[in-house]
Amino acid sequence: MNRLSAAGLGVISVGVGWILAQAGCAGVLRVPPLGPDFGTVPAPVPNRGKPAEAPLVPEEAPAPPPAPTPAWVEVVKLDTATGFGFTPWACDGKIDIQPPIPGGGAPDAPDVAPGFAPAATDEVDLWDLSKMTPWEMGGANAGLPPEVRSRLLLDAPFDLAAIPLEPLRGPETAKAKLRAFYARAAAPTPGEPLRAAVWGASHVAGEFFTGHVRRILQDRWGDGGHGLLQPASPWTGYRRTDVNICATGTWVTDFVARKGGRGDGSLAPTGTRVEANMAASAAWAQTTTSNPHGQKANRVRVLASPRADAGTLDVIIDSAPPIPFATGRVLEVAGAAGDPPGGVAGATAPAPSSTVPVRALDVRVPDTGHRVELRPRGDGTVALLGMALERDQGFVLDGMGVTGRTASSWLAWDEDVLRATLAWRPPGLVVLAYGTNEANDANMGSERYRATLGAVLAKVRRVAPDAACILVGPSDRGKALRKGKGHVIWGPTAMIARVQAEVAPQYDCLSWDLQAVTGGPGSMFRWFEAGLSAGDLIHFTQGGYQEVARRFVAAMDEAVAPAPSAVPPTEGSGERTAP
Repeated sequence: MNRLSAAGLGVISVGVGWILAQAGCAGVLRVPPLGPDFGTVPAPVPNRGKPAEAPLVPEEAPAPPPAPTPAWVEVVKLDTATGFGFTPWACDGKIDIQPPIPGGGAPDAPDVAPGFAPAATDEVDLWDLSKMTPWEMGGANAGLPPEVRSRLLLDAPFDLAAIPLEPLRGPETAKAKLRAFYARAAAPTPGEPLRAAVWGASHVAGEFFTGHVRRILQDRWGDGGHGLLQPASPWTGYRRTDVNICATGTWVTDFVARKGGRGDGSLAPTGTRVEANMAASAAWAQTTTSNPHGQKANRVRVLASPRADAGTLDVIIDSAPPIPFATGRVLEVAGAAGDPPGGVAGATAPAPSSTVPVRALDVRVPDTGHRVELRPRGDGTVALLGMALERDQGFVLDGMGVTGRTASSWLAWDEDVLRATLAWRPPGLVVLAYGTNEANDANMGSERYRATLGAVLAKVRRVAPDAACILVGPSDRGKALRKGKGHVIWGPTAMIARVQAEVAPQYDCLSWDLQAVTGGPGSMFRWFEAGLSAGDLIHFTQGGYQEVARRFVAAMDEAVAPAPSAVPPTEGSGERTAP
């Protein structure tokens, strides 16, 4: 049996476990508290002739004044947290992720919709290779028509360096926002890292793509920490890069469009929520000890969703005494820009001073390695929207992906929560990496997708009006036919990418065609043979995601580079400049 035929038999198992199969779980397995770090750095991969990942220094941008502390944020300065001076406790890995959510009933969005029937109004190019049985890659299959072999480049040596760099496409105004983002990296705001926020489906949820982008830019602009994460895994296989996480006890999980979820819109900004109400439950996140990235943090931030039965969360940093965080309480906080005095800033308000349904704890700690334990007291329900181990300098990337979801997830989120949390931790760059699941939706014609995407981007611009914005499109996809009759190339992918390129400029966003990044329709077959695509012909291997990440950063670098100016012709030469 050849490699692709074997992959066809294993598509189901790969589709379910592709994240675990590539690098293991970085979440709820048994972890020695001071043992090897999750997300360890693989051997360096050559740059393969693409633009060097060297820092660019564009024009300087004026630094904005520090934002005042919102009333829903409780600020603590903890001088007694001095690093790994805690009492170790083992993670038993027996987190009980319970599906039932009382009062839930939101429909589930599957990873792969059952079947596909394209709308009559959309052009579909399913290259039917079903007559070739069995389907064999490479020169062994002499039965493939020459035009198919030529289009798939099957007879040519596979050379990544020969695949042209796909640029970011869009108007100059959108590129100007990206230049401003780069300029802030060259002249950072004191006390604030440079932030990027990336939302998406499985390409983001796996953390291989976002994790490598984070590493590249932290090497360039400084390590600002990991960014937002869930310390208790919201699903099996949840993993993070350059941070250690684990949880024990019982946590009820919810995420956008989950079957049986609450569907109450309060999942922003991460798209996930984990809840616990028993003192026996606990979760922790820890900086790395041996990885080059993620070794230090001087800010610990915890986001919670207030409930009528909200309880207290003890936040234990290293060996310091617990910090009680009342997740349903609103604090009156003075908006001073500098470090607050020791202890909790402000006092309990007699009545809510803010109607934003989110609460946050912001703890300032010494800039070193830390472990943060989150332990409910059992006096009510603690609902975590996420936490962050970060620094007030360098580059931070929030990777917020939920497998199987679409950009329409944004439309279900509470806009006030989105606006408030993004203003508290403002991203200079917003990336939406959706489209693979839209291309799989039997009812997603181009006009419907155009309207949905426009509504999503309008909301993005309402909550992050000044951020640079990039849409990353769907990957190329190969589809196995039933009973071993061969494979086809998924045609609707191109339609989704085309609509993204048409709609993005209307909202000052850039677009990046991921199918073109890998070489165009049919390229996933070549990447599979090179060990860069997973067996489902949708996702990538860890090495494949790293290659995509390098190309993404190179495309950003190219977009912010000054355009070459026209050279005046030499008098009498007869040469003319291009119009």
